[in-house]
Amino acid sequence: MKLHELCRGVLVTGVGAPPGLGTVRSLKGADGALNIVAADLNPLAAGLFEPGVAARLLPAASDSEAYRAAVREICATHGLDIVIPGSEAEAAALAPVAREWAKDGLRVPVPDPDVLRFGIDKGLLLTRIAEAGLPVPQTLQPDSAADLERWDGGFPCVLKPRCSRGARGVSYPADMSTLKRDWPETVAAHGPSLVQQLIPGGPETIYTIGTLWNCGELIVSTLHRKLQTNPPSGGAAIAGETVVDPGLTEAGLAILRATGPWHGLAAVELKRPSPDAPAYLLEINPRMWGFGYLMTLAGLNVPALLVRMLAGPEHLAGHIPSTFPPYSPKRMLRSWQDIEIPLDGEGDT
Repeated sequence: MKLHELCRGVLVTGVGAPPGLGTVRSLKGADGALNIVAADLNPLAAGLFEPGVAARLLPAASDSEAYRAAVREICATHGLDIVIPGSEAEAAALAPVAREWAKDGLRVPVPDPDVLRFGIDKGLLLTRIAEAGLPVPQTLQPDSAADLERWDGGFPCVLKPRCSRGARGVSYPADMSTLKRDWPETVAAHGPSLVQQLIPGGPETIYTIGTLWNCGELIVSTLHRKLQTNPPSGGAAIAGETVVDPGLTEAGLAILRATGPWHGLAAVELKRPSPDAPAYLLEINPRMWGFGYLMTLAGLNVPALLVRMLAGPEHLAGHIPSTFPPYSPKRMLRSWQDIEIPLDGEGDT
């Protein structure tokens, strides 16, 4: 059965960033007849102007009540019964109501809030994974500037917010005086922050294990690595490639099993400085990963599998390749695309 026969329509949010935009394009490629609505809080988000989809604006997910009301209104107006959140903040706003909404036939594939928090708060995540005996960078979670004196993990180190997206707020203090200077500024701008050992290696040593789960049951996993990021010191990938490495895949799955049960999409970022070194945990992204469209190009359309999974496991039969891995070798490069957009009053965005 086609996707449009399995659901009434899909709302994809966060379409101004690669996870949401890649999800829209993957779903379009899977079934041109599928009812898709793209949404974002930015009226100039690129995904709002994707041909063949309706476009709507959303309030910021930080106002959870207003955000939820807007999502419900869009789904009712457009006859949608699936919501795929494109950001951590949106998943966090929807997780507390997902089970209740499911009773009304509106499916939001996110885990329960107590699981989702491991994909939002790096401090909680690192503590859990260290307790599980899995490799993590040496980490200090200071409560005050005085606690910084306890840092003995060497320099340069990594200073990062416990809750952030991409490389926002991340810096690399070269010595203790710089760390003491930068830590209070980072906390003031981004909230509680931690100090970590700097794992050597460039973007090509950072791997993402992307996964799809159905109430704790693993449906499929993928693996790719970054080839280039923006900024070059670490951040959003602008080039990447599929990878086959069962050991790395299992390392990522062990982290998700230690923090689950997961439902929907989740991706683990690991950094392995050399093939014979441990793979250290960086973070979990509880959403479609930024290079998810790479897997669509490689023959595994994860957003389409998500829609099939929500319709019932029987609709996955025959749609996951039987080979390992279930995708082919592929590289992808992100580049600018010039898009003409309507003048004010010409469109309904």
